[in-house]
Amino acid sequence: MSRDDREHPDKIQAFDALFTTNHIQMYKILLPYLEASLQKQLAVYIKYMEFQYTLTYFKLHPAAAMPRETQPDAATMCSELAPFCSSSEKAQLDKIVELFSNIKNAKEMMETINMMKELFPEGFSFGEDNDSAPDIMQMFQMFHK
Repeated sequence: MSRDDREHPDKIQAFDALFTTNHIQMYKILLPYLEASLQKQLAVYIKYMEFQYTLTYFKLHPAAAMPRETQPDAATMCSELAPFCSSSEKAQLDKIVELFSNIKNAKEMMETINMMKELFPEGFSFGEDNDSAPDIMQMFQMFHK
C-alpha cells in the first residue's frame, strides 16, 4: 500500500466496510455463479440486508459516522467523483474546478493588492487616467469576502 493510499483511504470501500457484514460480502461473491433469475432475487435480497444492517447499526451506534475530511477541497472532491460521471457530468465538474481556481486566484490577487497598499501607504492605484479602477477594486473586494 502506497503512502498516498494510507493517507486517502478509498471512501467507497470504507463506506461498504462500515455498512455491511462479511456474510453479505460472501453473497456478493456467490452472485455471478447463480442463474440469472436467482441473481436478480439475490441482488435485491443483498440490498435489503445491507439496508437492515445499516438501520440496526445506527440504532446501536447513534453517534457513529465516517471520519470527516478536514479541509474539503473542490478540486479533490471533483477528481474523486469524476470516474463515476458521464462525459457531460465530467465537463460540469471541470467547470466547477475552474470556477474555484478563478476564485482562489482572485483572492490571491486581492491579498497582493492589500500587501502593496501596506508597502506603499501613500497611494496605490491602477493609474490616474483609468476610470475603471474603482470597478476593479470593487470586484476584488467582492472576492475577498
